[in-house]
Amino acid sequence: MSNFSPKLEDATDEQLIDMINELDFRVVPLASDELTRRSVKKLHQTTQIFNEQSAEQTEKMIRLTRWIAGLTVVMVFGLVIQIKLAL
Repeated sequence: MSNFSPKLEDATDEQLIDMINELDFRVVPLASDELTRRSVKKLHQTTQIFNEQSAEQTEKMIRLTRWIAGLTVVMVFGLVIQIKLAL
């Protein structure tokens, strides 16, 4: 539940900026707080999306690393077999 009046919550960002620019000191702190709240909420959502994408990328990198390690083991095994055949 928010402490802001429905008028502030329903206002667009541009309307809130206009309220702040009018310098009505009864509204400026509330409009500024509402803009700040919206910005923090957007930042939080952006951070969550970034973290989800980073987690997916990390999982892909771990799988790729495992594949590379597996192929390296297969190559070493093949090299050992070639050496034994050559002797």
